[in-house]
Amino acid sequence: MQRVLISITMLSVCFTSGVALGEQRPATKVRRPAAMDRDYFASLNSRPKHGVRSRMSATRRSVVRSQDPRIITIPTFDGSFSFGGNDFPYTMMGGQPSEGRTTIIPTTYIPISLIFDEFIDENGDNIVLDAEVITDEIKHSPLFEDSPFPSGHTQFVDGMMRTQFFPLLNNDRRNGQTEHNRNGKDREHNASDHDRSGGDGFHLMFTTPKTLLPVTIEVPVGSSIMFDLEDGSHMALIDINFLSSQLHTLFQTEPLTVDSIPIFLTRNAVFGDFFFQEPIDCCVGGFHDAFESRRVGNKVFVQTYVFATSLDANVAEAVFRDPTVFADISALSHELAEAANDPFDNNITPAFQLPGLPSGTCMNLLEVGDIIESLPDSSSPITLHGFVYHPQTEALLQWFAGIVPSDALNGAYSFPDAARLTSPFSSCPPTP
Repeated sequence: MQRVLISITMLSVCFTSGVALGEQRPATKVRRPAAMDRDYFASLNSRPKHGVRSRMSATRRSVVRSQDPRIITIPTFDGSFSFGGNDFPYTMMGGQPSEGRTTIIPTTYIPISLIFDEFIDENGDNIVLDAEVITDEIKHSPLFEDSPFPSGHTQFVDGMMRTQFFPLLNNDRRNGQTEHNRNGKDREHNASDHDRSGGDGFHLMFTTPKTLLPVTIEVPVGSSIMFDLEDGSHMALIDINFLSSQLHTLFQTEPLTVDSIPIFLTRNAVFGDFFFQEPIDCCVGGFHDAFESRRVGNKVFVQTYVFATSLDANVAEAVFRDPTVFADISALSHELAEAANDPFDNNITPAFQLPGLPSGTCMNLLEVGDIIESLPDSSSPITLHGFVYHPQTEALLQWFAGIVPSDALNGAYSFPDAARLTSPFSSCPPTP
């Protein structure tokens, strides 16, 4: 299959006047990868984490939230919760849960292969980390096919949305409230299983991804480090700013539309900040974002997207001492769930302490995956088609809203593993 090649070297020829046509370039320095060194990753304070990015201005995010018909993007709905006497509005993908409608969002999938100018294998060939080989594994995962969840036999993100909006479903059949508040008293509901034949109709479904032409990104010297594992496979730590710039280029070359969610995926690579061509931290597994892609008359087109990596179990074990971290769909489930719950990176919450991190490490965004990523046993294994997937457990809206007891299905604060979070957020400790 034909590939698209993104080369930062070739881009520099087009845009940098300092390189004359026909000028002799110095030979690229190549080397073999280093042997895998866990102590090296420990020295970088390596931990699984995900980026928080937003390229839209505060003004544009406010307009998007207002459901202005001039904004062309994915389907969204607005809501809010109250805490401490303050209202916290939010915008999420899909339709209003209380209206009982099913929203289907198209997805496109772009597997990214990485070819490294700097690193060669034992045969002298440039090393390639190929994501195309796991395309079927990703497309037939619980993210896009029905699997058993407490809220029904459905997709992962839909199961999460149905769990946290359980009070708004089938209100004519029970005494559930139709809004979230701090008190949470006098709330009674059945914890019965609701699937797509349950009669309420509320779902947020993703289509099976349409796979676009695989893309190969050429990673230049100084933008990565590479390691050999004991079994002969490879993994890379790559400058996240370089990767981000390449994704921006792909939006100019790929046939993407704002009414769908593009999914970019790499394999056996993690990302971090580099300084003078040396990594200073690790390990980002993905991010989601939204940006204004174009204007036509008075209409503004806003593109959302998701980027994630996928690690083979042996790579995850070598980097994190845990074969499930960023394994298969772990990082992608994190980012797809966050994109559904906060598609424009503008859902503000009360400031909270991030679980599993030092006191004072706080956040005030509705990033449902970040709550879990630093906790042990963060995944919730699901077997589908004979393959064991590891979607990450996610925090529910009730955790951010401080609702006690939780009015989610089965009183949960996390999905699909309700035992992962058993109480709502802890406030960010005051600054000394």
